[in-house]
Amino acid sequence: MNISDFKIRDNFFIFYKFGLVGGSATIIFFIVMWVSQAVFNMYYVLAISIAYLLASAFNFFTNIHFTFRAAKDRRERQLIRYLTVWSLNYAITISIVGICVERFHLSSYLGVCVAVILTTLISYLLSRYWVFKIKENA
Repeated sequence: MNISDFKIRDNFFIFYKFGLVGGSATIIFFIVMWVSQAVFNMYYVLAISIAYLLASAFNFFTNIHFTFRAAKDRRERQLIRYLTVWSLNYAITISIVGICVERFHLSSYLGVCVAVILTTLISYLLSRYWVFKIKENA
């Protein structure tokens, strides 16, 4: 085994943990969204916004401690960068869901599923290489 084999394995393991955290956050998201819409009869944009906030808080803290084991001395910078990524992904999500619901008369849940596919890749790349940047051992 050479160093590149370890890097591939480490990157796969980090992506796997990112997927576990993201999957858990997605479950939280859909539960909150469903309760907001089905029980409280909220407009889909408000339901998505509340769900996004709660799932993102879980996602941020779990990624810090579990996925990336990010440096404690950089929390403020990580939070600012995370909020930047969060804002981008939120805008993408609201836009995609809005198009699905308003233009194509599809379910807001289907729109969120489409958005998750796109935002997962964006989130991983920006989280891994910018928000919680992991220093590589050469």
